[in-house]
Amino acid sequence: MKKTILTLIIFSTLVSAHDMWIDTNNSVHYGHKQSTHAHGDNRVLSQEKMLSIECLENGKTTTLYKEHKCSATFFILKPVYYTKTPYGVKEKPKNETKMPISSLLSLESIKRINSNSGLKSFNKGLELTLRNKPSEIEIGDKARLIVLFDGKPKSGVRVANAERTIGVSDEDGHVNVRIKQKGLQNIKASFEKAGDTIVCDKLVYETTLNFEVNE
Repeated sequence: MKKTILTLIIFSTLVSAHDMWIDTNNSVHYGHKQSTHAHGDNRVLSQEKMLSIECLENGKTTTLYKEHKCSATFFILKPVYYTKTPYGVKEKPKNETKMPISSLLSLESIKRINSNSGLKSFNKGLELTLRNKPSEIEIGDKARLIVLFDGKPKSGVRVANAERTIGVSDEDGHVNVRIKQKGLQNIKASFEKAGDTIVCDKLVYETTLNFEVNE
C-alpha cells in the first residue's frame, strides 16, 4: 500500500512539473518559465488543446477573439488521462491501457488578469482570482487571493508562487501571497480527488493565475 501511494505521488509530481503563462497576445505558453529550469521544451499551446477560451469584457464573459481587449482571459485545457506502465506514461485511461500501474486525470486551467475590472470569476472549475486591485500591488505587498471551485470558495487548496508552496486556502478560500519581484506573476493552485480506480486512480485539478506587477 505504501509503495502504491509513493508511486502515485512521484507520478503526479512528474506530470505537473511545468509552468503555463499567457502573454499579451493571448497565447498560452507551456514549459519552464524560470530560465534556471528551462530545457528548451517551451511551446505555445494550440487551440486544439483547449476545452474553452473565454474573455471578460465590460463585466460579461464571451468567447475570446484576438481583437477583444479583455480585462481577464480564462483558458480551460481539455482533460488528459495519464497512466503509468512498466513501459512509460501513456495518455490513456487506466482501463484502456495494458499493464497499468497508476493513473490520473489532469484538469488544468489558466487565467490572466489584465486590469482592475478583471476580478470577476468565470465560475468554471478550479480558479484563482485577486481580491485586491492589481494596479495597487507593488513589490513587497501581499496579493490577496481567493480560491474558487465552480464559483464557490474552496478551502484546503495548495497555493504556490515561483514553484514554492506558500500555504493553503482557508475556510473562505482566502490565501495571501507576498510579491517579491516585478513582472508577470505565475501563481498556482492545486488539489486532488480520488478517482473510481477503474478509469483513473485520482483527479488532479491545477490552475494558474497571471497578472503584472510594476516597480
